[in-house]
Amino acid sequence: MKKRAFSILLLIAILATNLISCGEEQDIVTNDDSDTTVSTDSSTETENRVSDDLPDGLDFGGEEVTFLYRAEVSSEFYADTANGDIVNDALYNSIRSVEERLNVDIVAALREGHYTSVRDEYMNHISSTIMAGDDAYDFVDLMIGNSPVMMQEGIFVDLLENKYIDVDKPYYLAKLVDTVAIDDKLYFISGDASLGYMKCAFCMYFNKRLVDEYQIEDLYTLVDEGKWTLDKLREISTIASQDVNNDGKYDYDDKLGFVVHDWNHPKGFWFSTDMFFYSKNDDGSFTYDFGDERDVDICNSLYQLIYNTPGSFFPGIGNAVVEQQAEYNQLASKFASGDILIMTAELDDAVAQLRDMKDSYGILPYPKYDEAQENYISGSRNTHNAFSMPITCGDQDMAGAVLEALSASNYNTVLPAYFEIALKTKYAHDDDSARMYDLIRETMILDFGYIYGNAIGGPEGIFYNSIKSENSLASQVASNKTRLQTALESYIEKYREMCG
Repeated sequence: MKKRAFSILLLIAILATNLISCGEEQDIVTNDDSDTTVSTDSSTETENRVSDDLPDGLDFGGEEVTFLYRAEVSSEFYADTANGDIVNDALYNSIRSVEERLNVDIVAALREGHYTSVRDEYMNHISSTIMAGDDAYDFVDLMIGNSPVMMQEGIFVDLLENKYIDVDKPYYLAKLVDTVAIDDKLYFISGDASLGYMKCAFCMYFNKRLVDEYQIEDLYTLVDEGKWTLDKLREISTIASQDVNNDGKYDYDDKLGFVVHDWNHPKGFWFSTDMFFYSKNDDGSFTYDFGDERDVDICNSLYQLIYNTPGSFFPGIGNAVVEQQAEYNQLASKFASGDILIMTAELDDAVAQLRDMKDSYGILPYPKYDEAQENYISGSRNTHNAFSMPITCGDQDMAGAVLEALSASNYNTVLPAYFEIALKTKYAHDDDSARMYDLIRETMILDFGYIYGNAIGGPEGIFYNSIKSENSLASQVASNKTRLQTALESYIEKYREMCG
C-alpha cells in the first residue's frame, strides 16, 4: 500500500487550535502499518447485523481511496490510531477492516471548512480542484446543506449509477431518493460512513434535579403518552423561571426555564411539528406550499414559546461562528451548573459539553405541535456530513465499494459504540434517557426545503421571521412565495443544464 508520513502529534495540535491556514495544503492522514488492533466488545454491535452486497474477493491492489474531510470535525469520520476511546477505536478498527477486506488504503485529506469563515474557501477548493482535472479526491465531504449548492456545478457523479452503492440499505439515511433526488439522480449521500448526522440530531436536555424541585410532572411520561407538546413546554418553562435581578427580562443573569441554545435550533421545531415547505408532485417537480392555517398556528405557538414566555431565552448565537463560541459555551455552563431547566441541543452535546455535569440530566425529543399530531419527528442540523464523488474520481467502482463497505461496517460497530456506549450508557443518566435516544434516532427524517435551502433562496427565512412576530406568516408568504418559487425553478433549470 502507498503511505504518506504524518505526525499524529502535529494533527492533534492543528485540530485543537484550529490553526490550519486556508491557503495551506491540507493534511493527509492514513492508518499506519502496525498490527495494533483494539478489540470491540460484542455489546457494541447491533443484534441484527446488516451485510452489504459486495461480491466476495474484491481486491483493488492496495490503491489509495481519498476522502476530503473538514478538519475541525474529522473525528466523526476518521481515526488514524487507536487511543483507548471507545468510539475512536471503533472507527479505527472499522477503517482497518475495510482496508484489509478490499485491499485499499483509506486516506483522509483534512482541510478547514466547517466554520463560517472558511466554508467558501473550502468549497472553492473543491470546485477548482475538480475543474482543473485533478483526481486528488475520490469523495469530498460537505455539509449536507451545501451539497445542493455545489452539485449544480455539474462536478459530481450520480451515485445511483454506481454499481456498488445501494441507497436502500439501512446504513444510509432513509428515503434519500424520494426526498432529495431530482430527476431520479442523487449527487450526495449521507449515512453511517460518518457519525455526523447522529451527532447533529436535534434534541433537548433537561435538569432532573430542577424537575423535582419545581415538582414538575414526569417528562418521560409526557412523551410516552403523546402529551409532550409546544404548549406543555411553554407551561413548564414558566414554572421554572426566576427573574433573579428583577429587571423584567430573562437572560444570562436569571434562572431560565427554556433556552434555545443555537441559532439553528428553532429548525428542530420545523421537523417536530410536521411542517414542510415543498411538496413533491407526481412528475418529480416540487411546489412551494407552506403557509396553511396549521402552519400559522404553529408559528404563533413558537412565537409565544420563544419570545413571549417568562423564563424563555433565545440569544440568537451559533457555535459555528468563532466569535460567538464563548457565549455559546457560557450557556452550556449555565445549564451544567443548574440554572436552566430545559435547553435545546444536538446529541453530541452530551459528549462535548455535559460530560462533567454534576446534576443528573435527561434527554427529550423536540415536542409535537399538539396531541392530535400522531408521531414525534426528529431532524438533524444541515451542517452534518454528506459525501459527493467528483467526476475526476479515477476508479468510481472502487470508491463506491469502499463507501459501501465502510458504511456497513460502521453501522454494525461504530454507530453502536457511539450510541449505545458513549451516549446511552456513559452519558445518559437513566434508562428512560436511553429510550429517548432510540426514539430520536428512529424518527429522523430529511426535508427537501431544509436540505436545499441554501441553494433555492433560503425558505427558512420565512419560518424565522414568522416566529418573531405573531400572525405574520401570511404576509411573509405573500411577499416571498413568488421569489422562492422562481428561485427553485431557476435552480432546477441550471441543475438540468449542468447535470442532465
